[in-house]
Amino acid sequence: MTKIKHSPFTLKRRPRTNLKGLLLLYEKNYLILNKIIPDFNKNLTMCYLLPEGKNNSKVTIKLIKDSKYTSTLIINQSKVLDNNLLSTKIKVAIYHDFKMAEVRTFNGRYLFWAINRYPNKNMFHKDEKFQWNKFLLEWLSFSKKEGLADKTFKLSALR
Repeated sequence: MTKIKHSPFTLKRRPRTNLKGLLLLYEKNYLILNKIIPDFNKNLTMCYLLPEGKNNSKVTIKLIKDSKYTSTLIINQSKVLDNNLLSTKIKVAIYHDFKMAEVRTFNGRYLFWAINRYPNKNMFHKDEKFQWNKFLLEWLSFSKKEGLADKTFKLSALR
């Protein structure tokens, strides 16, 4: 809190956004997604496995919206053997003209603001949007590092 001299009022400082860091995450996410999916077409559905201990999880990437400047992907990761565990579902907006990819929803939860008031009714952290995009970056890097993203197959080609 800041106190103005000779004033009984105190002003609360607004939390600062790490906008530069957030935009850098968007750019990194775009670069890695572009390596995993080199060309976007309307019927794109990809599938591959990721190791999780002794088992694997199935990852499905589906393009649900495609236009000249923007695309929307749904990334779904689910357990192959154990259906009782929750799956991870991420909706990613891709801006081709800016070369950025942003997480729009994470497990069905939508977040618009870069900074949230805390506490809030959804119990979002102050920098929840940054954390979602950081998670996507780490998850995409893991997919690329394991090399399983290179061994993808298109489901539409199998039908």
